[in-house]
Amino acid sequence: MLSRREPDSSPHVVVVGNYKGGSGKSTFAMHLIVALLQAGKRVASFDLDTHQQTLSRYIENRREWARYNRSALELPEHTPLDEVDAFGKRDLVAVFTRYLARLQHDYDFIVIDTPGNETHLSLVAHGLADTLVTPVNDSFVDLDVIVTIGSTVDLQPAPSRYARAVAAALDGRRAVGGWATDWIVFRNRLGPPDTRNHKHITRALALIAPEVGFRVAPGLSDRVIFREFFPSGLTAFDELDELPPGENPSMGRLMARMEMRDLIEEIGLLSADAFAGEENERIARAMSA
Repeated sequence: MLSRREPDSSPHVVVVGNYKGGSGKSTFAMHLIVALLQAGKRVASFDLDTHQQTLSRYIENRREWARYNRSALELPEHTPLDEVDAFGKRDLVAVFTRYLARLQHDYDFIVIDTPGNETHLSLVAHGLADTLVTPVNDSFVDLDVIVTIGSTVDLQPAPSRYARAVAAALDGRRAVGGWATDWIVFRNRLGPPDTRNHKHITRALALIAPEVGFRVAPGLSDRVIFREFFPSGLTAFDELDELPPGENPSMGRLMARMEMRDLIEEIGLLSADAFAGEENERIARAMSA
């Protein structure tokens, strides 16, 4: 479902956003970047979190691991905003849009990771999104970032401050150029589906999605492996023999890979055909072993 702003060579802009830190934005952004690169797409990325810089450190870890192991790992054309601001340019929005303009005809996708708080720079990025992806941890504490939950199940959830801010940014985008944004919310660190918490969150999202204007995509299970990838800069999409020393392929890695594939396919950024046939065969062999 690639909704382009206009029929030209402009890249498809994907913004990963949430006002709460620790929701898995950078992990998802990195997996999306690698999946797109492996599918032969030209990808540029931005890290707008001028303090934490998690995506930038993830990419640097990947570069260093590839260099140390003499491995050819895919890397995007990456711009961390603290680096460009180091030249003394204090207007971060102007710096960001200037760099963004230079990429308009050289890339298929631009992936933008945003900070876990409200900034003017983040709102500007949201207004540029062809696709907006919001990961939410599977708890009411984290869901409160998008919907305000009442004290009883009888009270209807209402849009939160983040949801209202996104709506304003997307309304402004439509008003300026008539461009639509596909907003997707997915649940991260999913627990068992038969729990009361899971059912209540499912209900809340189903109630609020049509009103706020997002759709819900398949989530990701609570897998330690996603956090273990960060120090080496690897992802579930890297070849299973390209792992840190002492680690071996496992069913956990395969399941993480399949979940992430399903999520990206549902969002509409890559089709099932974009993933290599060799990978499908490898997964099938592992599942039947």
